[in-house]
Amino acid sequence: MSKSMNTAELANLYESIDDVGQKEVTKRIQDAAILHPEFKKAMRAIRYAHSMHGSKEAGMILTGLTGTGKSTAVQTYIDAYLASRPDLETDELTKLPILKVKLTGRPTYKGLHKQILLAADHVKVSGDSTDLYECIKTMVTEQGVEMLIIDEFQHLLSEQARISTRDVLNLIKNLMDDCRFTCLLAGLPEGLEAFVKHDELRQRFAMNRFQLNPFSIKDQASIQEFKKYLEVYDKKLKEEGIRSISLASKFMLPRIYLATLGLPRAIIGLISSTLDLNDIGVPLTKHHYAKGYSRIFLDNDLTSTFNPFLSQDAAVFKRLEEQ
Repeated sequence: MSKSMNTAELANLYESIDDVGQKEVTKRIQDAAILHPEFKKAMRAIRYAHSMHGSKEAGMILTGLTGTGKSTAVQTYIDAYLASRPDLETDELTKLPILKVKLTGRPTYKGLHKQILLAADHVKVSGDSTDLYECIKTMVTEQGVEMLIIDEFQHLLSEQARISTRDVLNLIKNLMDDCRFTCLLAGLPEGLEAFVKHDELRQRFAMNRFQLNPFSIKDQASIQEFKKYLEVYDKKLKEEGIRSISLASKFMLPRIYLATLGLPRAIIGLISSTLDLNDIGVPLTKHHYAKGYSRIFLDNDLTSTFNPFLSQDAAVFKRLEEQ
């Protein structure tokens, strides 16, 4: 215990440094799924792939750099679809039309069987691969699985996996053949290398591929799309009672792009960091965003010598030309 403060004083101090209202505002901003055009296109592609369940050719690959919104697009689609299906819960068995498995750094052939069953809250996750495979087939039939989503599929690459890539991809192929569900693979673009020596499976997924890209400011059309995206955040900040310099203004737009490289996750991170550093009633200026940028992008080499929010236009545009 602090020598200069008693228990009651310490408790009061703890309460005084916890700004619940600020946290709630920041969380609402973070949780807001901004459905920009590419995001909507990705969800339409997922919906189309989902609608093809029942065919062994029903596969889709969703790729994108870290922070472009792959996982958000997938989860938003799942939430939207489940919200449209109030009929899934029954007294006997809850239907599971969509199963999602998120791979980690070192997947195994048998481990993937187990992950699929665990995603369905299956009681049996022991036994050899043959037993587990039969359990998966039974579960798919009984619980009406229509789509299996494998997130972070780049971990299936042989240099990362404990077993050969071919074994895992054969498992996916066999499940698609036997269960006739849609299989959606989501992950980084380098994950496509896994298909180089698996031509049959590559062909199944080749017809429905979608890549989420960061925002760009390479031309006027791209700038307008980025501007519309930032205008939505301007509106949300205003709705939360937060006064801020317009993110979509001529001054802020190029600086936000330079700070985040057009990555939606980085944009949300910049806004959240700036909010966390300031009280709700404080009007946010370029200086506040400069501090938010310095705080969250510590690994960005720009922060040590250059902060776009504190730099003159000439320096900002020079940096943009170098990108």
